[in-house]
Amino acid sequence: MKNSKVEICFIGNAIVDILSEISSETLKKLRIPKGSMQLIDEEASDKILKYIKNPSIISGGSAANTAVGFKSLGGKCSFIGQIGKDNFGDLFSKDLNNSGVFFQDKDFLLSEKTSKSIVLVTPDAERSMNTFLGASNKFNINSFDEQFIINSSMIYIEGYLFDQPKAKEAIYHCCNLAKSQNKKVALSLSDLFCVDRHRIDFLNLIDKYVDIIFANEDEIKSLYQSELKASINAIKKNVNVGAITLGSKGSIVFENKLEYHVDPISVIELVDTTGAGDLFASGFLFGLTNKYSIQKCGYLGNKAASEIIKYIGARPKISLKSILE
Repeated sequence: MKNSKVEICFIGNAIVDILSEISSETLKKLRIPKGSMQLIDEEASDKILKYIKNPSIISGGSAANTAVGFKSLGGKCSFIGQIGKDNFGDLFSKDLNNSGVFFQDKDFLLSEKTSKSIVLVTPDAERSMNTFLGASNKFNINSFDEQFIINSSMIYIEGYLFDQPKAKEAIYHCCNLAKSQNKKVALSLSDLFCVDRHRIDFLNLIDKYVDIIFANEDEIKSLYQSELKASINAIKKNVNVGAITLGSKGSIVFENKLEYHVDPISVIELVDTTGAGDLFASGFLFGLTNKYSIQKCGYLGNKAASEIIKYIGARPKISLKSILE
């Protein structure tokens, strides 16, 4: 599989999601900021799990979600990430391979526990993510086969990887390898709190390597410490292609000097926003790799995101090829 040619190699944390509905009162009791993504240790993870009932357990991780969505649309892709030798690692590997995404794992297993993210969804559909990184903490330049990058046309990086020094080193290595092979580099800023932690690193990566950027309104404003319009103008000086999601207001997409607002897709019932940004990137990238107009790329991004928020979780429950019809 590692020698198979793919359009995109996705690189990110290999995480199993534990999803549960929870009241806003309980969230406050646990002192978890609504809508946040925070890193926790195993003790904190065990404490949160005591408060949830009947959770859904599925494979997750931001870049992995985007990879599965991209494959569901008809794309061909691979994934690089670190799992452990445990039941959650087996679940992650099986889910990803069953989805049709090439995943290198057998030669890179660790004794550490596979990462898990406890996703708490309040009645207003806001999700608060509490992530125990486990094996993902050990991701480094020896955690993957470079052939996965060499055999792709683009690499896609999730910003969450910057939380660990060795992983950050590995990302720069991947970018250097990609550029030496004339590959495109796409970056997702991932999370507002992630941007706050790694603003300087992100700006440096964007300046040196990034061709395609994904962010939501809060993330791009935080990156440049400015208002939306000024922040978009700033990112366009470094990046040729990008998409800024605006939640219920749709998205802004750009390619070189062209910039468009793309209207949102109406959804009758909003259930869970987990993975909306991940699946937006799936749709956008599918359009981009098929040389669609930048406006249609934005439309496909909005369409894929509108599908995933109809149910709990960040993995498609139907073939996303249906949204292309």
